[in-house]
Amino acid sequence: MTVLIRGSLVAACATFSTAAHAGAWPTGEGESYQKIAINILDTSDRFGDDLPEFENFEDFTLAYYAEFGLDEKTTLIVQVPYRDLENRSAGVTTSNSGIGDVDLGLKYSISDGPFVVSVQGLAKLPYLYSENAALPLGNGQLDLEGRLLVGRSLGKFGYFGAEIGYRYRAEEPSDEIRYLVEYGFDLTDSLYTRAKLDGILSVGNAADVATANPANPSIPLEFDLGRLEATVGYKFTDRFAFEFTAAPNIYGDNTLQGTTFQFAVVGQF
Repeated sequence: MTVLIRGSLVAACATFSTAAHAGAWPTGEGESYQKIAINILDTSDRFGDDLPEFENFEDFTLAYYAEFGLDEKTTLIVQVPYRDLENRSAGVTTSNSGIGDVDLGLKYSISDGPFVVSVQGLAKLPYLYSENAALPLGNGQLDLEGRLLVGRSLGKFGYFGAEIGYRYRAEEPSDEIRYLVEYGFDLTDSLYTRAKLDGILSVGNAADVATANPANPSIPLEFDLGRLEATVGYKFTDRFAFEFTAAPNIYGDNTLQGTTFQFAVVGQF
């Protein structure tokens, strides 16, 4: 998912460049990319049919994301979120906090140019919280995903990337098609930017009626979502950078609207 590269993504290396997220590139043997991020969402709007009982949803998440280069082609991916949620429906407020769904995956590079191509397998593990809580931190379902990632350096004009994947969701939720396109470039030696369209398209095979979860409206059994992410990053050393991201949900069905704001520190070691 994330890699730091010299210049405009010509090769993996130990310094920041165009962006701190470029899916197809491997991290590099013995290298790691790590990110600590605060994500904030506060919304009273949703896509799809109105839910008269729904009033407001707040999500404050502290997330640790890391990639570790096992060799020149293979990258281990880990993400662990700590979530603090509050939901207000029909005049009743519920809250919960703790570790949510953990992501664990492997990415393998199959071509290093001129188009960089990788394949990725990912598991979403729901075993560190109770799905029966008054406000569950996740849907309690195991997800398995396969993804194809493609990227290319554009030299001084930055880079672009595209991804397509299929996510199998166990038991009740619908399977999903996942897609992403991104573009990033250096504004100056210290300042960079990137934009992404990150999408979810439901396959439509949920085991029950595709309604929002009455306890947690952010995890319906079946939904479509398109999110536009705009990031600006500042490299304050060769190995560390600060990023700010605004990510509005720009289209969807049967899920929350709103904008997630992210503040992150990222580094490569």
